[in-house]
Amino acid sequence: MRRLVLILALAAATPLQAASTHPTAKVLEVMRENGCRLDVSRAEEAFSAHDLRPEDVSAVINSWAEQGVAGLDGATFEIAPAICGAHGLAPEDTAGRADALYDFVRLNGCRMVDEEAQIKLRPAGFTQAETPDLIARLVNQGRAHQEDPYIIVIGDAC
Repeated sequence: MRRLVLILALAAATPLQAASTHPTAKVLEVMRENGCRLDVSRAEEAFSAHDLRPEDVSAVINSWAEQGVAGLDGATFEIAPAICGAHGLAPEDTAGRADALYDFVRLNGCRMVDEEAQIKLRPAGFTQAETPDLIARLVNQGRAHQEDPYIIVIGDAC
C-alpha cells in the first residue's frame, strides 16, 4: 500500500514533459542531487526540472521499490545506499562511505573490474583517491577481498 501511495503521489506531482531516453538515470540524478532523500511535496519541481514524465518516474520508482532499494519514510522518498552511492555522505565519514561502497558493489554484481569501476564509481559519488582506502577497509573487516582482475569481490553476501 505504501508503494502505491508513493507512486500516486509522485506521479501526480510531476507534470507531463517530453519522454526521456534514460528515465532511470534522470531519476537517480535527481535523487542524488537531493542527498538521496526527496520530500514528496518537492517532487514536481525536482523531476520536472529534468524533463521526466509521471509515468517514467513511476516506472523507475516501482522497479526500485520491488527491489527493496527505495521507499517512503513518512513524506520523504528515499533510496538505499546501494543505488545512492556516497551521495549525501560527508567526505570524512569513511565508515559510512565504505558501507555505501559495499552496498553499491553488491547491487552491481558483487565484483568490479578496474574499467567498470572507473565508469560507475565516480557518478556514485566515490572519488578515485578514496576508493583504494575504502576497499582496504572492507578487506580488513573481512567483508571483501581483491583478486585479479577484480578490484573488489564481496564474500558470501552474493
